[in-house]
Amino acid sequence: MAAMAAIKAIEANTVHRIQSGQVIVDLCSVVKELVENSLDANATAIDVRFKNQGLESIEVHDNGSGISPDNYEGLALKHHTSKLATFSDLNTLSTFGFRGEALSSLCALSHFSVVTCLASDTPRATKLDFEPSGRLKGTTVVAGQKGTVVMVNSLFHNLPVRRRELERNIKREWNKVITLLNQYACIQTGLKFTISQQPNKGKRMVLFSTKGNTTVRDNIINVFGAKTTAVMTRLDVELQFEPSAESGFTSAKQPNQSASPVQVKGFVSRPAHGEGRQTPDRQMFFVNGRPCILPQFAKVFNDVYRSYNSSQSPFILANIQLDTHLYDVNVSPDKRTILMHEQNRMLDSLREALTSLFESQDYSIPLSYMTPSKPGPSVASSPQSYPDKQSQLRRVTSDTSNDDEFLQKHNTENLGPS
Repeated sequence: MAAMAAIKAIEANTVHRIQSGQVIVDLCSVVKELVENSLDANATAIDVRFKNQGLESIEVHDNGSGISPDNYEGLALKHHTSKLATFSDLNTLSTFGFRGEALSSLCALSHFSVVTCLASDTPRATKLDFEPSGRLKGTTVVAGQKGTVVMVNSLFHNLPVRRRELERNIKREWNKVITLLNQYACIQTGLKFTISQQPNKGKRMVLFSTKGNTTVRDNIINVFGAKTTAVMTRLDVELQFEPSAESGFTSAKQPNQSASPVQVKGFVSRPAHGEGRQTPDRQMFFVNGRPCILPQFAKVFNDVYRSYNSSQSPFILANIQLDTHLYDVNVSPDKRTILMHEQNRMLDSLREALTSLFESQDYSIPLSYMTPSKPGPSVASSPQSYPDKQSQLRRVTSDTSNDDEFLQKHNTENLGPS
């Protein structure tokens, strides 16, 4: 029988590569981390550039605050960040990033470099090159404008299995990236957001862009087209519920505090036949402007919608606004899984609010038309043509007036510099 191996510490470089592979798991996680760094730097223009769908390189250019020379050394070191000092800071976190892992991980898994420039130094920028460990290797003076450019080349070049998987599944991974970028482009107001791709042989092409719009509705038009907004209704509901003692939320209201601790704002398809989508492919959820995965909330939206339009799925853009102590973002490596402390109460209240929203609308259609098993009348037909069906009418909306005003404060986080 072989002797048991001695327990000993794992070599530091091995630990770094293992941990990095858990932070940067795919192309999408690279893009997410870099875009969120730009947002945390208060950028008003972000340009994301791909070469060969990211297989060759990913570059994120922004006009944010730039990086102070005092922070060059610690920029890509593991668990070094300007956004968090103690664990209790998570309760009041207003930035996207906070762990100080992403840039260090990219150093370990790609050829990584940064060009940055403070407003006071323009047009004199500094290029930073890093070792795989995240330590600063050297600096070079280059020309540049205020902001930061992050360059990631040859992702997973030193992980052959993961690199082959990325190349083999690049179409699927690319679709995931575009879906994520659509979400940032839609929710971020006051931001000029440009996404471009350059194939191996050919010129760089802009895939989509926003124009620094002041409203989410205009962002949606830029990304998905005006036809999408033509069949949407405004979503602006408060979730009324009695918080449990465990949540730590007190119902005592402060001056100018909302009567409800949770608000849901955005847009949803009108639940009339032909105004939804054949698949649930455009359903975006946010918590205080952070793109996230909320399957239980998505289920409530779809269940209520399909009680009015059973043959289609809705377009959804829902930004859930709530106090930071009511949720926990430190659940998964990508921070897209959110733990809600009052989730069941929120879901019950959301179901009631959506039902009330759809019931109180102005445009009526026969319920029989929305039942696939029973052929309905032509969409051009008037409900008055079916006097025996009047008791079965449901009400939905065609009013999208004043859509631009209500969302202007949807994302008022005080984002700090990267």
